[in-house]
Amino acid sequence: MQLGLPATYFLRRDPHDERFSWRMFSPMRMARCAPVLRLGEQSVVLPSHFHEAWIELAQRGRQGVLVAMGQHLCQRNPGVAVVASMTCEYLGGARRDFTSGDLCQGGAF
Repeated sequence: MQLGLPATYFLRRDPHDERFSWRMFSPMRMARCAPVLRLGEQSVVLPSHFHEAWIELAQRGRQGVLVAMGQHLCQRNPGVAVVASMTCEYLGGARRDFTSGDLCQGGAF
């Protein structure tokens, strides 16, 4: 049980989800991401809609957090498409882009 439960995090789709303390010092923890939410055709100013703690988690690349933020916008703006994207930079200079489908229609990364 002690080995199996933490191992489930290696099987998740979100490579940035590092909640176990023994993974806190991995290089993935040092990733820096630039999250963007688009409400229709407009970019959302994140600090005007979300708490700083949520934004910081999204900047660490936590896709689940960014999806939850987008779904919050869906509830407040029915009928408008919400799409999340982020560009992450890793140690060593590698970069990767992530883009979701319409979060209001069940889209994900």
